[in-house]
This record gives sequence, C-alpha cells and structure tokens, in this order.
Amino acid sequence: MAWLAEHEVEHDYRNILKEPLAEEELAHLARLGKTTVVGLLNPKSTGLKALEVDLNTISDSEAAKIIFNNPKTMYRPLLTDGKNLVIGFKPDQFADMVR
Repeated sequence: MAWLAEHEVEHDYRNILKEPLAEEELAHLARLGKTTVVGLLNPKSTGLKALEVDLNTISDSEAAKIIFNNPKTMYRPLLTDGKNLVIGFKPDQFADMVR
C-alpha cells in the first residue's frame, strides 16, 4: 500500500481477511499469474505450516478452500492490472505493471 501511494498509483484495495477470495477468483488470479491456485499458497506461511498440508498432493480446489478459510496462507500482496499478476511484494515488477 505504501509503495502504491508513494508512486501515486490509483488502485482498489481488498481486505482479504474481511472479504476472502472465492475459488473462481483465485483460479482467475492464478491464470493471470501463470500459476495454479496451489502456487498462490506461501509455503513459508506459519498458518499453512500449522495445517501440515502437502502442497505436492493437494488440488487447486483444496488450495482454494485453505485460502478462503485462512487468507494469510497465500502470498501477499497480489497486484493485478486485469491482464497480469504480481505475486508478493516485488517493486520492480510493480513498476513495470503500472507504467
């Protein structure tokens, strides 16, 4: 948020803790990011570690349920322009997207 404000980028913000992403939204974001819904899960997340999930064996549908019920298990932030997705805080990629 601070990076977007500093660079005067207009954006819509969604608090995923109050308004979790539905499975269809996650699938769409994954396609934009050229990954899977499972790929949106952050293996370093303490919440995900606590669930003891094997990321090599779960389906995208199962990953979507995990993210819906535990939004902090996915990489954050997600920044999209509707055509592309940057997963995680990557200022260089943010800058490329907003140019």
